[in-house]
Amino acid sequence: MRYKSLSAVSLPLALVAVSTMVSACIAERQQNPADNRQPAASSVASPSGKSASRSTPRSSASKPADASPEGCKLLPYAGKVPLDQVPNYFDGEEDFRGGMTCTFSIHPKLPAFTFYFIGRENNSFGDIEVREENNSNVIQTIQNETDPGLVTPQPVEDVLATVDANFDSYNDLQILSNCGGTGNCSYDFYLYDPAANKFIHNDFLSNLSSPGFHDENKQVTTHSHGSASDWENDTYQYEEGRYTLIRQEISSWDRDKDVVTLSTYELRNGKMELVSKTQPQ
Repeated sequence: MRYKSLSAVSLPLALVAVSTMVSACIAERQQNPADNRQPAASSVASPSGKSASRSTPRSSASKPADASPEGCKLLPYAGKVPLDQVPNYFDGEEDFRGGMTCTFSIHPKLPAFTFYFIGRENNSFGDIEVREENNSNVIQTIQNETDPGLVTPQPVEDVLATVDANFDSYNDLQILSNCGGTGNCSYDFYLYDPAANKFIHNDFLSNLSSPGFHDENKQVTTHSHGSASDWENDTYQYEEGRYTLIRQEISSWDRDKDVVTLSTYELRNGKMELVSKTQPQ
């Protein structure tokens, strides 16, 4: 009987103690609401709003969350003339008449730039107005004419791109002017001048066919394609403000003999010399 009596007394006392402890914890949480948050190391919010793991550290070069997305956006046409009634319209042609706005970063320490392509009633792009982002003042107007028939099948949003064409850490403008059926594309290049805060046309780069830029060795490669067996690849080295041809591969097809010859030239002692000549099977 004594054992049962002790149990009957102990149980209420234990319940009272537990209740007191719970009340104290609740009061402490109310005084320190920050303790209710999930540990910061467990997850972060992704741009889509979903939880993302922290297992991959964020790059120090990543953009702020509120940075404008880069690229181009075709603007809607507000007029009343149907596109298929524009002279020289072709099936599948995109509507350029509303213009296009592009936003690109030129340098991490500079504000982003916006480029507005003026749409014209003949369904082409006219001049390009250059502004610093969030500033309505036009700092430069670039003469331009973009014909949809000359850039098809490239998407209109690819008409403008940026690339560091002179390897000075500032991005430059690469404006698509023509893309032929053989895949050869030509561009107008405007190099950014940080002292003037303007983009300056570069004649040399604008005369290259399908150029590619390689930061690791400051080289520019080009490709010109006439047929499966008629083509040319050139490599230029950029040094002290100049682009110098250092290597050239030329493939030519003798149709009478049905023979293809590949000739390779390299810059040696200041002159381009033939280093190999083969007839691939």
